[in-house]
Amino acid sequence: MYVFGLHPIDWGVIALYLLIIVLIGIWSGRRIKNTGDFFQGSRSFGRSLIAFLNFGTMTDAGQTAGVTSEIYRQGLQGVWFQNLVLFHTPFQWFIAALQRRARYLAPGDMYQHRFESRFLSSLYAVVLLAVAIYANSFGYLLTGKTLQAIMVKPQAEYTAVERESVAAFNELKHLKDSDYTKLSPDERTRMNVLQERDKNGELRAFASYLDLNLFYILYALLIAGYTALGGLFAIAIIDVIQGVLIVFLSLALIPTALAHIGGIAGMQAKIPEKMFELFGSSATSDYTWYFVAGFALLNLVVNAPKSFTLGGAAKDDRSARIGFVTGAIFKRLMMIAWAFTGLLAIGLYAGKVSDPTNVWGFMTRDLLGVGAIGLMVAAIFSANMDGNSTISLEASAALIKNVVVPIIPGFSERNQVRLGRFFLLLILLGSVFFAGALANEKIMVIFKYIISIGTVVGPSFWLVYFWRRLNTRAVAAQMIISILLIVVIPNLVPAFHDLRTSPALTRQTTERFVTSQFKATQADVTAGRARAIGESIARQERIPPSGIFFESVARQNPSDTTSPFEGKGLFRTQIWILSKLGIDFTTWARPAISTAGFLFDAIVPFILLIVISLFTRRNSEHVLRDFYARIHTPAVADPELDAKLVLEKIDNPELVERDKIFPGTDWEFWRPTRLDIVGFVGCVLFVGLIIGLYMMVAGIGIA
Repeated sequence: MYVFGLHPIDWGVIALYLLIIVLIGIWSGRRIKNTGDFFQGSRSFGRSLIAFLNFGTMTDAGQTAGVTSEIYRQGLQGVWFQNLVLFHTPFQWFIAALQRRARYLAPGDMYQHRFESRFLSSLYAVVLLAVAIYANSFGYLLTGKTLQAIMVKPQAEYTAVERESVAAFNELKHLKDSDYTKLSPDERTRMNVLQERDKNGELRAFASYLDLNLFYILYALLIAGYTALGGLFAIAIIDVIQGVLIVFLSLALIPTALAHIGGIAGMQAKIPEKMFELFGSSATSDYTWYFVAGFALLNLVVNAPKSFTLGGAAKDDRSARIGFVTGAIFKRLMMIAWAFTGLLAIGLYAGKVSDPTNVWGFMTRDLLGVGAIGLMVAAIFSANMDGNSTISLEASAALIKNVVVPIIPGFSERNQVRLGRFFLLLILLGSVFFAGALANEKIMVIFKYIISIGTVVGPSFWLVYFWRRLNTRAVAAQMIISILLIVVIPNLVPAFHDLRTSPALTRQTTERFVTSQFKATQADVTAGRARAIGESIARQERIPPSGIFFESVARQNPSDTTSPFEGKGLFRTQIWILSKLGIDFTTWARPAISTAGFLFDAIVPFILLIVISLFTRRNSEHVLRDFYARIHTPAVADPELDAKLVLEKIDNPELVERDKIFPGTDWEFWRPTRLDIVGFVGCVLFVGLIIGLYMMVAGIGIA
């Protein structure tokens, strides 16, 4: 007997997990006395708890499902969807220290203290709110779509609309699998119509019991419940449980999937060789080497030392560094398992899933037994709720400390905690609306946009630690310009019908045909395209036109191939500006256009900050002396001793100058200690190890 696609035992496992979460929230709530307890866990976390907390914050089932879905769609190179931060690991050794040394509570405190601007701290709180809502929406979407593929309807219960949608999906799959040159004119027309319908999200490989909008609301209330009760204490404790469940989630599908596919030999027989490439060609792949390099650079700019809620929870410098990097390293290792699972998904289910985001849920339902499915759902909940709760808590801290308190100076600690809990609920429920709006967007498009929003604040957070000359006017100008270019215009242009249907703005790249040589798989032999597995065969692939200024361009009427075009998704302001400078993007590959946008977002804000700072007034000397005394003083666990060490450097600025690589200048790089060097080199060696392991996985494709 199954209830909404799940066995009662699975429902029991899920219910038990949710009960444990609520009890943890209630228990943790007893420790909350003030905002320091609520937002930062009293700055009492050692390296082990910081490791679990960082691992939980950096890792969620949305990433698991996202990596697997991208590998299912693009092959092993899809691992770069989340593995761009691999190259950041050595920098995280310093990021962790900087976040702790700043000694702030709320995210916007940097702007209020270092830049002496309540306006900037309030503006940052609003930016962080937008990032939290958008990131939460992304997590809701991936969780919901994964569960949709687990809670599948039997075909006998399909509605007429669902039955037609599934039939159309299967028809499009058949046409795509055929050699394009051998299709008749009518078949090519039909294929174009179905592809336009697919862009609009009308085709599905299956129907599900799960209503996404209802799920989003219940999910948001659950996260808000335990986070509002226990704050960062509750998140940290749940992260310990999550760490265990993430390991289960990451490894559970591999043994059964390997058995179904026939082991390594089966993978080589059923998965095309090109799917094992770590980087693809510009003609057929979204993950070229230059795309990965550009995206990694943008990601580093965004992941600046700015998380004072999580980053400030460690008791001292060493705990912050070791805990932060240990959590990051553990995530990198888990991603190898996700990559392997994604490759197995290609061999087992190629062409059987309409939305790659569903593939993790599809595998769970097909490969795991009763009870294990419930445990997998619990693992998905646990992994995703942590990321949503942490970023929402940080946004709540910013709103309380950087917006409310400056307006109401006498607002008590108890009332701040109460209002912080209310803001948590609003943020998490507000994300529901955006999750519904993003339902038909590709996850890579959403992820790229979330990263781009981070460039509103990332550049100033990097420069402020190392360049004394950076000032308030430069940061204000850069933030406002970036908000216009990255947030306002991309969302405003699609709202106007005349703009999103303008022929000038709906231009596309030119259609191309590519002939590829690859080794035949079992599917090629079965279809008569080859005589034996491993035989070299050629196949012509069509690279359809893609949007230049919009993420995608589709016919207004999908069934009419002469219908006017309409832009879908966000408007690419950066690409439009570059086109006005004389760059013609019509012959560019899709990843090259994306890379141009990454470089614009990563470089232009730094240019604005530096140029404007050089022509405007510095911040006051007493604030600069206080801030850089903090940055040059490693944090210690004893609050009184810590304050004494900072005060000593404030009163004796020559101690700070003696600690600098370039004394007497505005550059504030400190002289590296033995711990700095050993940690950095160790992280670089680890990055090399992970790349070597990925190359071993890629080597499986060489039969």
